[in-house]
Amino acid sequence: MMYFLSKTVGRLFEPIGFIWAVLLVACYRSIRKNDKRQALFTGGLALGISIVGGTKLPAYLLSTLERPYVVEDLMAIPKCDAVVVLGGGHSHVSTGTFEIELHDAADRILTAAELVRLGKGDALVTGGGGYWENGKQISEGVLLKNWLETWKPFDKPIYDLGVNLHTRDEAVNTKVLAEKHGWKKIALVTSAWHMRRSKALFEQVGLEVVPVGSDLQGISALENMWIFYPVPHDSGFEQLACYMHEQVGWVYYKLRGWL
Repeated sequence: MMYFLSKTVGRLFEPIGFIWAVLLVACYRSIRKNDKRQALFTGGLALGISIVGGTKLPAYLLSTLERPYVVEDLMAIPKCDAVVVLGGGHSHVSTGTFEIELHDAADRILTAAELVRLGKGDALVTGGGGYWENGKQISEGVLLKNWLETWKPFDKPIYDLGVNLHTRDEAVNTKVLAEKHGWKKIALVTSAWHMRRSKALFEQVGLEVVPVGSDLQGISALENMWIFYPVPHDSGFEQLACYMHEQVGWVYYKLRGWL
């Protein structure tokens, strides 16, 4: 009970919780002044924030994208020519260990490395964007390559895809690498909620794809013991942002003729 109360009070001092509290106060003042339009506006905003930040609705929506690509046993994955891990799990920071800053989606890296260690691919391919150093743009995939080659969790070769602007670039650059090495089938590792679009892109360039979802943000949140928090939190907004990003991204890629 004390833990719940401390978390609830603590959320009032976070940005989303503070804005929500201010809206409630504004709504109360509007009701006192009999300003129905203002009360409806501020109260409606507070209610919307409560639904997104205080319930599991965003997690449920995100989980609908994740569930088709959940893999419970990596040993059940068929043997592939290579394992491809998309970017998003890390970025560059000059003062970090291996100059890497890990993100929430770092599960992608762990999953991909384990697949190669288990012999599910004869090579690891690292995707990602780029960063600028001394006037030159460098691939984020190189950072991951340097890290894994130092730790040596497996003895298979590691290739990076260079600097990519988006998932479409990663698919096209993987196809070039696959033609060079004679690869036909790849194990594709990315966040499960991002897999539908990613799988379609890689298949569109002519690769056989075995999807391996990771970074299960929606499912993880659904398994949490809480059902409703009276003070909203930003995690629901992050989950909703991921869900909307994929839905809008799918439409955008369709309009571009990439899917």
